[in-house]
Amino acid sequence: MAKKILHWLNQNIENALIFPMYFFMMAIMAIGVVQRFVFKTAFHWAVYVCIGLFVWFSWLGCSWNVKERAHLRLAAFRNKMPRGVQLGLLMLDYFLWIAFGIIASYFSVTQIIRLHEVGALMYGTETIPKWVVPACIPASFTVLFFRVIQCAVQDIKDYIRNEPLKLTPTATID
Repeated sequence: MAKKILHWLNQNIENALIFPMYFFMMAIMAIGVVQRFVFKTAFHWAVYVCIGLFVWFSWLGCSWNVKERAHLRLAAFRNKMPRGVQLGLLMLDYFLWIAFGIIASYFSVTQIIRLHEVGALMYGTETIPKWVVPACIPASFTVLFFRVIQCAVQDIKDYIRNEPLKLTPTATID
């Protein structure tokens, strides 16, 4: 059972988080438009909650892009290089993702701690702590670190087996 859950999470964690956030963001905006133009009122917190949701699903989208190999990687340029150079550049990509993630997570955690210590609340709300928004950075990079490791291991295996390296996105849009 645990293996099935882990497999499902491996396949769907980003989508399971991103799509509900996107739906709630769109619903809040649609309700806000109706309130503003029909009832001449609005929730003061709606803008800030939407921004927070957008930040969350944007950072989680980085992880999904790494998993699907859809981030910027100059594949047309790399396809013309020798396999060893291709692998080296892929490993450089992964190193840079991890380095950026560590730096961003470190500074976001210090910000989260400060916001938590002062008890800051999201503008227009009485209960949503302000630290919830920057918490997306270490949370998203935790998922991204796993995706980077998965991709690096797969690339090394492909290189050793003399199989083509995956330099283009694996996701397809139907």
